[in-house]
Amino acid sequence: MVKMEWKKLLSTKRVRKTETPLEPFRNDFEKDYERVVSSSSLRRLQDKAQVFPLQENDFTRTRLTHSIEVSSIAKSLGKRVAYNLIANGYMDELQGEKLTSLLSVCGLVHDLGNPPFGHYGEDIIKNWFESNKKKFSSIGNKIDDFCCFDGNAQTIRILSKLQYMKDAYGINFCYGTLATLLKYPQSSHEVIKEKILSKRKIGFFESEKFLFEDIISETGMKDLSGNKIMRHPATYLLEAADDIAYLFADLEDAVKKDYAIWGKLKKDLFKVLDKTDDFNFVHEKIKKMVKTNNQRLPENDCVAIEASYFRVLCQGKCIELVCNEFVDNYEFIINGQYYEQTKRKSLCDAIPVISKIRDKCVMYAYQNSEVLSLEIIAKNVLETLLEKFIHAAMDENYKDKRTESGKIYSKISQNFLLIQKFNKNGRYIKNKKIGTYEQIQTVIDYISGMTDSYALNLHKTLLGTKLP
Repeated sequence: MVKMEWKKLLSTKRVRKTETPLEPFRNDFEKDYERVVSSSSLRRLQDKAQVFPLQENDFTRTRLTHSIEVSSIAKSLGKRVAYNLIANGYMDELQGEKLTSLLSVCGLVHDLGNPPFGHYGEDIIKNWFESNKKKFSSIGNKIDDFCCFDGNAQTIRILSKLQYMKDAYGINFCYGTLATLLKYPQSSHEVIKEKILSKRKIGFFESEKFLFEDIISETGMKDLSGNKIMRHPATYLLEAADDIAYLFADLEDAVKKDYAIWGKLKKDLFKVLDKTDDFNFVHEKIKKMVKTNNQRLPENDCVAIEASYFRVLCQGKCIELVCNEFVDNYEFIINGQYYEQTKRKSLCDAIPVISKIRDKCVMYAYQNSEVLSLEIIAKNVLETLLEKFIHAAMDENYKDKRTESGKIYSKISQNFLLIQKFNKNGRYIKNKKIGTYEQIQTVIDYISGMTDSYALNLHKTLLGTKLP
């Protein structure tokens, strides 16, 4: 057994040595936040769906507003956990500050790699490659990367390469930050080998294998046997922040869009919450607020405020309970044995009401008629883009702009083409030969980086139903 150490887990090493001087008033994880906050990758999230794609209103959450909320909750979790760990002598105050900053930036960027149309977009890409697997036999098991396409792995790729700054290392984040973002520290080949295709969750692609190995080595996330990769402890907190943010927020959005009737929904929710010592206070607080607001506000405004207040109360309690779960099981977490000892996959599994909230989200948000109709459109859009761009990339005439393949291929951003010209040592090779795997990955980089609106409009253009 090996115990992970915060000194290594909070590694500030970068692939390219930073030229920024050390500063006593900010740490390297705060620098990571400042590097990404004005990036194009982050800005694209404003037009990527959280639950409801292609919205014209200004209140439904996008992937960007969701990420901002996750960042805030992750920061709160970091502060609370760090306070307890410092008090118990598990870390010093400087490490506590770094943990808080680390979680803040990870919350902001955790969904950068998500393709258009949310998690359904991931499924479309995976299923398309699985259905067309035989066409790519020339690249062997490398095709597994695309059959297991995952936004988490794409996030690592964006941060380490695609968010082009000036060289092959992208935005050049700290190893500690990248390690925390490795929610599933396993490759596509491991997933396929274990025959768990229904849970194709991977942390990195073959193209980032060497980076992954460096991250694990630098942060000390491998056990003594060398066979098991342990999860970064902060990953549990990041995952919890994501769950706490989206579950209650998605339900609030469903209420605001009138897909959930608040009067009925809150009765159902209170039947669950009233039976728990941790959440039974919510009912009384809501009743008190209703008594006050109903005397001064229109009904629609009251409903929106109630739903929002419900979210705030529940999220606050969840933050407290998640921190307690982390601290109470700290030894298991730092030893990489949390699941083995508790049989819980996440910290939120310790909060029974979470599963009930998730059931309501499925009912009112994820399976309502608008979302299902837009998913049909999404499938049509992404499959068409994959067909056309993969065909163009595989065509020997893809560089000739006089051909149809050449015209389609020329639409791909030069940034994605440039990245493939670097070798694994970061050296630019102008005449580097691009293989089939790299050609496919270039297309995936391009398509997965699209916003919902851009993908829809490009689809119309390629089909000739809209002028460019």
